[in-house]
Amino acid sequence: MSKIRTEEEFKEGHVDVENILNIPYMFNTPEGRVKNPEFMEQVLSDFSKDDYIVVDFKSVYNMGGGYAAWVENGLAAKKPKVKSIIN
Repeated sequence: MSKIRTEEEFKEGHVDVENILNIPYMFNTPEGRVKNPEFMEQVLSDFSKDDYIVVDFKSVYNMGGGYAAWVENGLAAKKPKVKSIIN
């Protein structure tokens, strides 16, 4: 499964599936979001031009709320472990 989220979004949490790969299309910068100038090169380094990375489904829906809604609805997600500091 491939995801196209910013690096920061991916690190904050992502769908919990095997063999996930994130190739960010956008980067967060001090000036705002900018397109990843190497996006196509990065995609082509992991996939060949003969690979099918777009799958045709009969019913595809945009999940309102995106990843946040996914998590809020209790669906599987992988998040970084928070280190607790005990004095």
